[in-house]
Amino acid sequence: MDSFDIASAVARLYDADPGREWARMDRHRTEFAVTLRVLREFLPRPPASVLDCGGGPGRYAIELAQQGYAVTLFDLAIGNLALARQRAAEANAELARYEQGTATDLTRFPAGSFDAVLLMGPLYHLLEECERRQALAGAYRVLAPGGVLFAAFITRYAAHRDCAARYPAQLLAEQPIYDRILADGCLPPPADGRVSFVAYFAHPTEAAPLCWQAGFEVAAVLGVEGVASAAEEELNKLDGPAWDAWVDVNRQIAADPCIHGGAEHLLAVAVKPRWRPALAALARRLDAAGVHYKIVGGASLALHGLPLAVRDVDIETDAPGAYRFQQLFPTRVVEPVALRCGDAYRSHLGHFDFDGIPVEVMGGLERREGEAWLPTWATTETIVKLEDVPVRVSWLEEETLACVRRGRLERAAFCLPRCDHDRLMALLRRGIKTQGV
Repeated sequence: MDSFDIASAVARLYDADPGREWARMDRHRTEFAVTLRVLREFLPRPPASVLDCGGGPGRYAIELAQQGYAVTLFDLAIGNLALARQRAAEANAELARYEQGTATDLTRFPAGSFDAVLLMGPLYHLLEECERRQALAGAYRVLAPGGVLFAAFITRYAAHRDCAARYPAQLLAEQPIYDRILADGCLPPPADGRVSFVAYFAHPTEAAPLCWQAGFEVAAVLGVEGVASAAEEELNKLDGPAWDAWVDVNRQIAADPCIHGGAEHLLAVAVKPRWRPALAALARRLDAAGVHYKIVGGASLALHGLPLAVRDVDIETDAPGAYRFQQLFPTRVVEPVALRCGDAYRSHLGHFDFDGIPVEVMGGLERREGEAWLPTWATTETIVKLEDVPVRVSWLEEETLACVRRGRLERAAFCLPRCDHDRLMALLRRGIKTQGV
């Protein structure tokens, strides 16, 4: 079944009974309450702009609009949007826009036009990994640098937990369906065209890597039901301090990976890092000026695909390149380029600031070996595309060996599984030969 047919099946599911999705948050109060707390913790302050992508009948959109956010509600089901308008009017809440469409196509929204994106529904229903990647790529594009993504996943064992709690005999009666969910996470529409739930049940280990690979930096992955998963009947009867205490404890433990396989929903909180667009613009300018450079350090590792939060950018070039860099960016200078010596390294070093991103430029970097200074700036090079801009980086294998030389063994161990064995051995042999000269 193609993606159009699946999207049609999902739309028919929600259009058949929009009120059921609205009431779902009353049946699952813990999920709703914990998620609202997470939104309060990570969202920028109102009146920030929020895209609630796949926001259904607007439970979260209306809550945020009442707090002063400029919320665009975007959903596949026309019935959901109609109910959202009704509920917003009843709550005296004004949403910025109501839009109908699919999460795999956000092209109607300009790049960088939202401060936050809620993707708390679409990833449930995109059965193909390429579609889930497409939805995340779209969210990344429409977010402003520094913007926050909230991406929700139904977990791999949620269907089995629901079955065990409410209709255990169904496991045997529909065993092929449950076996497939365990095998690949997919619950496609029924062949006879009946209105039915369509879902992808993600393994808990999938959520963070999928976001990292889309260019985000993951701040948290949370099991929003906590220990209340499939055990809410009695909790839902509580109010006041007793209810608040349970919300407190479930929020407190939500980040513990030990509970993620036993929760129905995971919520990944991720940030579109500011350094990526800043580095892309910087690299474009350096190439245009003919300055040869390489990105090294943590930014290099992130560009090689390692899940690593980057706080600054290190650039290696030759000595003339360092001074040319300073000429190109005179208003960014924090500490002018000059020859600086340490106990182990020396270079023509300068510090710069690009809209809050610290950039260190090292020209003609040398390492002390006994009484001599030996050139040590990166000798390998590959090209990585960043925001569609080619960026020069050293090999991951050279970065790994640099970590070893500097005693950063934990980071070296972090890199090693992704290293190419032949490249690593070639660099090691080169290093041994150099030391023997």
